[in-house]
Amino acid sequence: MNSAHPNTETKVYSLSQVARSIRKALERATANKSWLVKAEILSISEGIGKKTVYLDLVEEAEGRQNAKMRGIIWAGAGQNILAELGDEAAQILKPGSEVVFSARIQFHERYGLALHIDRIDLRFMLGELERRKQITTARLKEMGAMEWNRKMAVPTLPQRIALVGSAGTSGFRDFCTKVTEHPDRFRVRIEAHQSSVQGVSAAEELAAGIRQAEATQPDLIVLVRGGGGKLDLDAYNDFELCLAIARSSVPVWTGIGHESDLVVADLVAHTAWKTPTEVAVGVVQRFEDASLEVDALHAQLEHLAQAWFLDRHREFEGHWERIGSASRHALNRQRLELQNLSRLLQIQAPAMVERHRHTLREMQSTVARAGAHSLENAAREIRHCQQRLRGASSRHLAEQKLALAHFKRTLDAIGPEKTLQRGFMLLERNGEVLSRVAGVKEGEQLRIQARDGELDVTVDRATSSPTSS
Repeated sequence: MNSAHPNTETKVYSLSQVARSIRKALERATANKSWLVKAEILSISEGIGKKTVYLDLVEEAEGRQNAKMRGIIWAGAGQNILAELGDEAAQILKPGSEVVFSARIQFHERYGLALHIDRIDLRFMLGELERRKQITTARLKEMGAMEWNRKMAVPTLPQRIALVGSAGTSGFRDFCTKVTEHPDRFRVRIEAHQSSVQGVSAAEELAAGIRQAEATQPDLIVLVRGGGGKLDLDAYNDFELCLAIARSSVPVWTGIGHESDLVVADLVAHTAWKTPTEVAVGVVQRFEDASLEVDALHAQLEHLAQAWFLDRHREFEGHWERIGSASRHALNRQRLELQNLSRLLQIQAPAMVERHRHTLREMQSTVARAGAHSLENAAREIRHCQQRLRGASSRHLAEQKLALAHFKRTLDAIGPEKTLQRGFMLLERNGEVLSRVAGVKEGEQLRIQARDGELDVTVDRATSSPTSS
């Protein structure tokens, strides 16, 4: 190791001297001019336009930080930036945004190196958004995805609607109000699928909302947002979101709320409407058209019914007239026939009465003679039958007495008392003598009658012989 020569003077600089030298060298190199710089906002303090705002700016590639610097926006510059960005300021000046800005490079002895930002260059950002939009569109066209969802058939009356969006936005509320508060109170069920509509995770959440809505198999999926600038609507140019819309098996209607240019989500959707309210009008219009068609059919049906009724009424009146005429004609004809019969009866009645009277007298005489003869014959037959009946009854009674005596002797010989006396027993069930095992169940109460008494038994097992009939 070489040591310094004892008499060699070594120059030592103070930290402030070094800092001033760096500042002067940087001022000479930059000439205090503005530079266009592209970087990602890692963090940003609040109060832009009201006080000095501090930013952490980074450049990353493949997950690694290549550079990191501090940014400063003075209050005056912040007011100018807010005026230029307008409503899109909050969307641009947030962590995670990649921005192009005009800044002066300055070094301070105490605070170090910083970029003093005086303007945000929107031209680069809008150009980048358009470039990404064109890439997404080209990829979807190459896949043929632009027409996929348009091929889905929308039901005539979409009663089950899946609504994807942010429940706190005006567009979300406008759609629900327009559909549910229609004077006719159409029966429409809206199922909400909550999702962010802007921010870093908006595209991913919207795509997830589309897939969740599709899983419930509604009649229609509606994607809404209440407007915004081009930067706000950038999520709707996301490739994965647009692919989820294109691949949906359910028709997707969009109402993003843009004023001019369509986002890619509109290009792949089944139908793109300008605003959420117009989507609601499109839904309600289907019900109104159907209602008008039903009213027209009702009026047509009433007209046809009235015409049919009038035709049947005229037919009835014609039949009634014909029936009346035919009835009068038939009555007149019957009246004439009755009059003719009445005159004929008046002429022939006396002769007919006398003839029938003579016939009646002859019949009475014949009946009287035949009756007396029949009564005499019947009396003889009755007397003969009585005699035969008395003889047959006596013989039959004697035969029955002999048979009864023989039966009594046989019964006394083989009756139950004789059977019991010979050592047999009788098995009874409810007073009925059993001769077979078939039909006897386990657990039944039976009675056994013997010569010297009776036994009450319970069946434990009943087994029939296979050869028994």
